[in-house]
Amino acid sequence: MKTPYNLVFKPQELVYANPVEKLPEWCRFPISFAERCQYYRLRDMEIVSQQIHCSPFYIDMFEIRANNPMYLRFKIPRRQLFLYFMLGGTLSISSGSKCPVTQVHANTFAMLYYGSGQYMAHTGKGHHPVLFVNMAPEWLENISTDFPGLQFILEKFRYSPRPYHLMHPCRIDRRVQRWLYKVYSYSRNNMGALDGNLRKYLSYILGYYNSVLGPQYHKLAYRVKMYLDDHYRSSLLNARFLALQFQVTERTLRNHFKREYGITPHEYYSKLRITDAIAQMEHSNLSAKDVYVSVGYNDERSFRYALSRYLKNR
Repeated sequence: MKTPYNLVFKPQELVYANPVEKLPEWCRFPISFAERCQYYRLRDMEIVSQQIHCSPFYIDMFEIRANNPMYLRFKIPRRQLFLYFMLGGTLSISSGSKCPVTQVHANTFAMLYYGSGQYMAHTGKGHHPVLFVNMAPEWLENISTDFPGLQFILEKFRYSPRPYHLMHPCRIDRRVQRWLYKVYSYSRNNMGALDGNLRKYLSYILGYYNSVLGPQYHKLAYRVKMYLDDHYRSSLLNARFLALQFQVTERTLRNHFKREYGITPHEYYSKLRITDAIAQMEHSNLSAKDVYVSVGYNDERSFRYALSRYLKNR
């Protein structure tokens, strides 16, 4: 059974890791039809992963109990589509180079893709349960004929050079809760009908998601992030330019963006620029003098200062 991601631990972090038959008492979401339950104990964290592979899906009920804030690293072996449901707690997701991807809040769900590479999730103290559904793009393509929002993520998945992309998160309301419960609480005594029911209820959820995506795209923070993802190399970027672009005050734009992603727009596009520059220097054997203009800096001195700060804090 191919797993869609692998957890990555430093040698001094991991205390214990083994499959288990009995879940710890603190687990709130037992899956009776799980094929494998894996338990990890770290110095300040416990993790339980309940997994099942039922083509075209790979489902993982992932629960974290953290005694202190901590980074959890994971590796994606190949480009893949995910649907996540944050059932409690909060996670901050970033790339391996600490470029922010998103903050995942309790009682929300969204679709995203990851390209191959290493990523990090930062957890605060407490309990953080999240259900991941990895799905075959061919299945999604078959059901998305009438779902333009889902076709958008498929196009990004297939053709975008970006290593990851997140659709806008939506709230898990009572309707989604009912459908979701049908997914993760299925009885082991009726396994013969599992495949059809997973397809049915996940299709319901995706149809609902598509119906609410349109209004979500008008949210300021998400529109700004989409713009920066495409235009971070522009030397015109600054707080005033963005405020004029989106017809809001600089303070409003900064506050909305930081509330949603935990970082200012300037910090966000600066990290995109620096990680892009580092990749160019490493993969093409270029110098700082060769790349600073291509990622949006007007002078080499400013670029070297930003690069030095980034490397110091990495």
